[in-house]
Amino acid sequence: MKKTLLIFLFLAIALYSFPQNAFGGAWTLPQYKVWGEYSFKWQWAKEDFGDDYKKKKKGQDARSWDFIMEPKVEIGITDSFNLLCSMEYKESKYKEYGRPDDWGPYRRKNNGVSYVKVGGKLRFIEEPCVISGQIKGYFYTGYGNDHGDDPAYKNQPAIGDGDDALELRGLIGKRFKLNTPLEDWTLPCYAGLEAGYRWRNAAVANDIPIFVETGFWPFKWLLIKTELDTIIAHRDTGSIDKDYAVWRIGPVFQIAGDSALREGKRILNIELQYGLTVWGRETSAYQELTLKIQGAF
Repeated sequence: MKKTLLIFLFLAIALYSFPQNAFGGAWTLPQYKVWGEYSFKWQWAKEDFGDDYKKKKKGQDARSWDFIMEPKVEIGITDSFNLLCSMEYKESKYKEYGRPDDWGPYRRKNNGVSYVKVGGKLRFIEEPCVISGQIKGYFYTGYGNDHGDDPAYKNQPAIGDGDDALELRGLIGKRFKLNTPLEDWTLPCYAGLEAGYRWRNAAVANDIPIFVETGFWPFKWLLIKTELDTIIAHRDTGSIDKDYAVWRIGPVFQIAGDSALREGKRILNIELQYGLTVWGRETSAYQELTLKIQGAF
């Protein structure tokens, strides 16, 4: 916990101290500039989605919890080409509450670095909207999934699907202003769309990621945004088909920056999100809370 707080403090000071413009989605960073994000996500579920996309309670009235921590870095090699990298750490816990007393308690946990992700993003055009292409590799570490024959670690919750993957995405983004009833006042907004294909080398089927987000700035220092993060399995490309759609909403507090469009000499954002799995197949019906620290240097 102390290490996490120290990392948080160092990142906040670093991101505040260096001048830079900040972008996201289809936008790219200027040459030699760096965008950083440190995210903390808490997930919990007492239900699963079955083959018929309907929710059902976990067996033995069980509960599952996940904590996911992921630092991300984006580096501007040129004004239109960025390198991307991140590392995902995950802790998973599972407990059954509905067991008969003579069965004894059943608790399992697992943790480790689940995936390392590297890739690149190339911006094609800026007007009338920003259009980019992205390639990313997912490398499964396998850490935390093999504890030998110790019964205490049997049937532990997974921290990944056990696959390496290659993903291609197209990204489109647009910043614009909406007229309001108030004279001489417009509302800054943005919208983004991402779609692509991911090849996976394990039992889980290949899938089609679709990501939609939009938001507006009621104040210079506050962005209200919402997003829909969807995965659709490509049938018959694996033995396990996983589908889900997670809806998220929350504020982004612009702690430092000169513009409602997140452009300025000093950038530090704090983002909070609540998320809910609105539909799925062969996945848990998660709710989630996310904290993100974002900035540039």
